[in-house]
Amino acid sequence: MNPKTTGKAAKRLLSSVMMVSLLVACSRPEQAGGPPGAGQALPVKIAELDASPVEDGSEFVGTLEAAQKVTLQPQTQGRVKEVFVANGDRVTQGTPILSLSIDQSQANVDTARAGVSSAQASVSAAQAAKGTAEARLQASQADQARAAADLQLQQTEFSRTSALVAEGAQSQQQLDVARRNLDAARAAEAAARKQVAAAQASVNEAQSGIARAQSGVREAESRVASQSVELDFRQVVAPMTGIVGSFPVKPGDFVTPQTTLTTLTSNDQLDMRISVPSNYSDRMRIGLPVQLIDPSTKKSLGTGSISFISPQVEAGAQSILTKARFQNSGNLRDGQFVQSRIVWDKTTGILVPTTAITRVGGQAFVYAVEEKPAEGDSPAQTIVAQRPVRLGSIQGNSYVVLDGLKPGDKIATTNILRLRDGAPVQPEAESSPSPSP
Repeated sequence: MNPKTTGKAAKRLLSSVMMVSLLVACSRPEQAGGPPGAGQALPVKIAELDASPVEDGSEFVGTLEAAQKVTLQPQTQGRVKEVFVANGDRVTQGTPILSLSIDQSQANVDTARAGVSSAQASVSAAQAAKGTAEARLQASQADQARAAADLQLQQTEFSRTSALVAEGAQSQQQLDVARRNLDAARAAEAAARKQVAAAQASVNEAQSGIARAQSGVREAESRVASQSVELDFRQVVAPMTGIVGSFPVKPGDFVTPQTTLTTLTSNDQLDMRISVPSNYSDRMRIGLPVQLIDPSTKKSLGTGSISFISPQVEAGAQSILTKARFQNSGNLRDGQFVQSRIVWDKTTGILVPTTAITRVGGQAFVYAVEEKPAEGDSPAQTIVAQRPVRLGSIQGNSYVVLDGLKPGDKIATTNILRLRDGAPVQPEAESSPSPSP
């Protein structure tokens, strides 16, 4: 190749490269003139940092469960006659839920009540018999008393007659008459005693009859009570105040005590089940505050406290079951998965909005607002300086700053993506917060 031709080609190539470089330089004036916005201040909102309450906490996912929840089942078998409530109804304690057919149960109650009436009639008859027997006993006792008096009289008469006959004052015939009268009196007294014994036996039998009749009344009343309970079982009522679940049964279905009719759930208070890793065991204690966290806004939905800590570690997950109780605001449901935050401790520290944080290579930065004094012909300016920070946990919409900032520092909170280290800024007035409703 001709050396002269080669030299001309090299000169043309060099000229082309210089032209391209010039065009590229002209197309990126910010590289030639310094950082973007040099000479033109960006409007930003500024936040002055102050020491704020800081919570040391950890977030976990938990499951809500109603503090009170029951499954309704009938206490007897029967056919569903009527359902009084609908799915999702809120009912108070004692509200009828459904009824079963009661025809046979009512008949059993009526039969048992008739048995009570019959047994009570038997008691009355036995008491009347006892009254008759007692009257007979009194008459027999009176007859016995007369017979005993007559026997004593005849004994006295026999003794007197025997003495007179021995003295010859009376005849043997009169003694025989006195002996006959004495024997008759003895026989009469013995018969009277037998009548009294028989009358007493009748009274005792009547008393036993009364006892048997009264026992029959108690048995009949027990049958009435039993059948009445059976009748009461034919209506299922709410054992507590709560929300009615779905009904898998309908009128006409046959149910037994093993049939699930529906559920009744009280969502007024909810327990959150949280499985906390066992490495937190030394920090856990009853009464620690627990926050419900909205996963989208990170705002607190409610605050409760730990009410239960399991004494055992779940072997598979190496976690400890804890429960925290919450008052339901009305938006939470039994069985719902929610995010929670256990607050281990409360201190003071620096909080910065999450929107004020930038990251480069895993390092977090904020733009601190500083005043640059005048230099020569350059006037004083408000500029931002990119400052590395070490962040802790998120608290609401802010990060906890562990290092890199102090109270009194000012940072930019808007236009973050357009800022560069050393860029001039124009502070904007912070908008006043809306008054609370």
